[in-house]
Amino acid sequence: MPTSPTNKSPDLLTQLENVINLPSISSTNAAIDMSNKAVIDHLANEFESMGFDCELIPCEPPSSGKINLIATLGSGPGGLVLAGHTDTVPVDEHLWSVDPFHLTQRDGKLYGLGVTDMKGFFPIVMEAIKPLLEAEYKEPLIILATADEETSMQGARTIAELGRPRARSAIIGEPTGLKPVRTHKGIMMDSIRLLGKSGHSSDPSLGNNALDAMHAVIADLIQFRNEMKQRYQSALF
Repeated sequence: MPTSPTNKSPDLLTQLENVINLPSISSTNAAIDMSNKAVIDHLANEFESMGFDCELIPCEPPSSGKINLIATLGSGPGGLVLAGHTDTVPVDEHLWSVDPFHLTQRDGKLYGLGVTDMKGFFPIVMEAIKPLLEAEYKEPLIILATADEETSMQGARTIAELGRPRARSAIIGEPTGLKPVRTHKGIMMDSIRLLGKSGHSSDPSLGNNALDAMHAVIADLIQFRNEMKQRYQSALF
């Protein structure tokens, strides 16, 4: 249940430190893949203290430990969704000049794993809405925090399957250099597999070299890619 709203939550830099300090690496390598539960729990607690009604939605399978959050302030149809993902890419700490799990200020910039892409979006949202907590909302303000964007996108898949949240519009907090991007490219993944046939080196023509065939396939794919670039372009991307 939502609590009475308060704008006395920690300041922006403290909240940034809080989320950066909670590792949530997403990886196809099970040895380093992590749950994002700690981040989601923290965000839920903070948004609840600001008056939001929070719902935690596990991904499938629940044993993965990957969780989504829908936090809602206000009610009714329509509304605005502020959305982002709570996981980060893997990190090699030896290649960092600072601790990636600690917010570091240097030369007017902030450093930390996920500070822009994109756990840092949620503290920015908290700071931005502080003056609006006592406002009377005609449509709901909805915060969506998803899991596993960097790998399986299972968080977004789970949310899409539920058909929630429904709203009039949405802002995605991915880093764009502070330039608004009004459209988003889709993605399709496919694979091509070729099965060769072994042949003796004394007469390779009796076999079927899969590498030779793949060479031809790749050449066609490069040509197809160039055709697509020429036929489909949009300055909005």
